[in-house]
Formats: sequence, C-alpha cells, structure tokens
Amino acid sequence: MTNVLTVGDYLLDQLKRIGVSRFYGIPGDMIIKFFKLIEDDKNVQLCTFSHEPAVGFAAIAEARATRKPAVSVVTYGAGALNMMNSVACAYAEKTPLIVISGGPAISARANDFFVHHTVKSCTSQLNAYSEITTEAVILDSAKTAPRKISKALNACQELMLPAYIELPADVVNQEAILAEKPALASPADQNSLQEAAEAIIERISQAKKPVIMAGVESDRFNLKDQIMRLAQKLNLPVVSTLLARDLIPSEEPNFFGTYLGTAGNPAAGKLVSESDLLLVLGEMLSDVNLGSKLTVTKGEAIVWCFSRQVNMADQTFEDVPLKELLEKLYQASVEKKGFSFPEKVPLQINRTCKLTPAPIVMSEVIDAVNWFFSEYEQMSLISDTGDCLFATLKIETSTIMAPAFYSTMGFAVPAAIGYALATKKRPLVLVGDGGFQMTGQEICHCPRYGINPIFVVINNRRWGMEQLFYPSARFNELVNWPYAELANLWGGKGYLCDRCETLYRALEDAKGQKTFTLLEVVTEREELSEGLLAWIKEQRGEA
Repeated sequence: MTNVLTVGDYLLDQLKRIGVSRFYGIPGDMIIKFFKLIEDDKNVQLCTFSHEPAVGFAAIAEARATRKPAVSVVTYGAGALNMMNSVACAYAEKTPLIVISGGPAISARANDFFVHHTVKSCTSQLNAYSEITTEAVILDSAKTAPRKISKALNACQELMLPAYIELPADVVNQEAILAEKPALASPADQNSLQEAAEAIIERISQAKKPVIMAGVESDRFNLKDQIMRLAQKLNLPVVSTLLARDLIPSEEPNFFGTYLGTAGNPAAGKLVSESDLLLVLGEMLSDVNLGSKLTVTKGEAIVWCFSRQVNMADQTFEDVPLKELLEKLYQASVEKKGFSFPEKVPLQINRTCKLTPAPIVMSEVIDAVNWFFSEYEQMSLISDTGDCLFATLKIETSTIMAPAFYSTMGFAVPAAIGYALATKKRPLVLVGDGGFQMTGQEICHCPRYGINPIFVVINNRRWGMEQLFYPSARFNELVNWPYAELANLWGGKGYLCDRCETLYRALEDAKGQKTFTLLEVVTEREELSEGLLAWIKEQRGEA
C-alpha cells in the first residue's frame, strides 16, 4: 500500500522546503487536523500561545531575525480575524509572514448554511486578508491546491510580504493532485530596470549633495554590503530610517546614523535637510521616515525606490527589484562626488549611575541599559512602541527590533519569545505598561520553551505618549498592575525598581538568571524620553 500525499502533507512539505522549522499558533476546530500533522512531524516545532495577536508577533520576530518566512497557524474567524493587527504590522513593515487559517468545509460552502465563525459570507475573511497580504488564496480544490500554495509561498519570499492560505477543514486529508509549479510571481522588467538605473545615475550626476537613505527593504533583503559598496564608490553619505536602524554598523565611514527629523542623529538630520537629492532605498515616504512632513526636502529632489517601484517627480518604473537595481547602479560609470561630509555625531552614552534617592526618570533607564551592555555584553534589544521606541535611539547595541512604523502596541513581549526561539539568543525587552497589559501574559510561556529574556517594564501608570497630546486628559490612565509579582507567579523572577540603585542591582542579578526576569521600573508620569518629546514637537509643527 502506497502512502497518499494529502493537501495537508503537501502544504507542510512545501513550508519545510523553504526553511520553516517552527510553527506558531492556537488550535481550533477548523484547523485541528493540520495542527495534528504539525505535532506528529518530528522535524518541526509547534509553539502555542494564549492569544492570536501574540502568535503573529512571535512569528514576525522570527521572520525578521532570520530574513526567512515564518508561519502562524490559526482557526477560522475568531482566530484569524483576531490576528489581523499583527498581519497588518507585517505588511506595513515588509515582513515575510505566512498565515495559515482553517476554513469551513467545501461541502458547507456549497449552500447558504452558515458555519460558526462566519461573519458575512465564506469569502469575507479572504477578502479582509487580501487587503493586508500580497497573496491570499483558498485551497478549495485538491487539483489547484499545489499551484496556489506555491504561488503564495513564492510571492511571500520574493516580496518580503505576508501571504494568506485558507485550508478548508475537509480538504486537509484529500489527495493532492500535483501540477507544475508556477514561476516567480513577478520577474524583473529588464528594460525598466535599465532605464531606472540610468535615470538615477543622471540625477546623482547633476546633484551637488546627494544622500542615500537606507530603509526597511534594505534590511529585509540583507542589502547592507551592496549599499555601502555603492556609497563608497560614489562618495555618498548614508543615513538609515528607524526600521533599518541596526542595518549598518556605526563605524562605517559613510554612515551617519538614523534619520528621524529632530529626534534622530543630528548629522543625519543635517545631511537630509541640506540634500538636493535624497535616494531612498527600500522605504516608504512617511511621517516617521521624513520627520513628520515632506518639507525636509523638495518632492522633486526625492528618488523613491520601494516595493519594486522607482518613483521620481516625473517618472515611475515598475518591476524593479531593489537588489538588481543596486547592482546596476554599482556597475554604471559615474564620477565620484567630491563634497566633504559633515562631522559625525557619536551616540552620547552615559555608563554611570547617579545613585540618587529621587524617582527614576527615562534618561536614567537608558543610562542603566547602556551601562549593563558595556559592563557585560550587548544584547539584542526588542522594543514596543511609544517612549520605549524613542529611548532606543540613545541605546548602543547591534540589533534592535520594534514596530517602528506601524507602531502597534503589544509587539515586544511575544516578539521577544519568537526571537529567542529562532536565534537561541537572549534579548532584553523594553515595554511600557500599556503595551504589557495587551500581550504581557505571554511571558508565562517562557519556562515551557526554556528561554530567559530580560523584560524591562516601564510603569508610569498611563499611556504616556498619548498623554502628550492632551496633558489634562484622564482617559490615558491605566490600572497599576503588580508586574514584578506577576513574573514570580508565572515562573520567572520579578524585581521592583523604584530607584536607580535598585534598577542597577536588578540588572546585575537578572544577568545570571536561567529563567525569564521582569524588572518593573516605576517612573514619574510626566517623565518621557528626549527623543519622544522632540518627535511630538515636530508632529505639532513646533520644531
């Protein structure tokens, strides 16, 4: 008797073929058969969580850490719709996340009988996911399933964007009918590629102060070496966006730090504001990347390369992959620029502790983390949005992961778990009390997976970033959770830090712990980082 290759088997095999060895998910009746296939496969790991958004964030962290697709598996409706915020984050921030959702049986879709978890129709979920993925398919036939699977996986890898695969409950065990795999979703247009490269070179030749801005796609496609090679050949300065902050080492002679308007590196800000040509490689134009508004440089002085498009004031070129474009630019014959670079502005690092009896302020948290990294060793830094994100601008480390554009709260805790599982490295996590109250319960899974992140929870009893917009508002106030006590109850070790001295001692002790640790850092409500204050000021048009 020969073994039958089912649609579920084929999907699992194809995921393993592209390097997937770990699945993040929460089971449900319409995906339970595929869950069993995963659990029975000794070559993969199945990691379950408590809430679907965390399933998505953990997979996003693995995808970003490895630059390979990661997989979230959930049930139909209540599961998949619950995870859409995470998937939207992956789409907005160019992350190769593969979502596999169960679905109603094909036999049930044939009539008007509603199956539980259905919203409006059997295609409502597919339609919703089509808005936040590059490819969304329903495996509604064993004959077409292999082709649809390959198309979705190829698109995810090629574009570094999420893909959605809906697996009806009665299709999982149907025999797969194999067919020829489709070609890559959208090959480069060689004519468009050549014309785009020539147009960019012409703009660079005419400009007096061109600047390269390296963005998120530069990181996702691992293009640091190609960018710096081009910059050195043409004698061009390079700045990064916040999403690509850790792409280029600070010691690179052509690199001048992260641009974030007045909140970013001053040298980067000076270069961008004085530039007569900004070559944006792999990033969208947004308030985060260009300091709230496009007035930092004239629109006609921007060449914008993102999502396989090259956009100029009067031209657009389609199907131009960034990697191939960089190669064309490097091969072109163009005179090296002769203008001199500004003086670099190094990151100001304070590695000493002011052991004052006063309450902790955010600048002292930054100093404590920098001291910790210098005293022991740098760790990967996972951050939530809000004040924590802006605090990372003053922290020196080689790897920083955060929802820096989409800015969703609740990212950091599950992302730290996914990152630790994927890399076997121990991250330090910065998260505000607001973000922690969304997904912080996921720390209870650290002991079961044998990982020990260090979580630093900034407890100011409110959504501090939002308070800046309406200082007198009371709707930003939070319930004051006993964060350190929760860590002890969930299998870790908690520390209550209300002064600099207790914070430093907690960091020292956490370093040697084998289980996860949580440092509850109690700060004053009004004390926020300089970076956040500068960014908000620019948002208001006051800078």
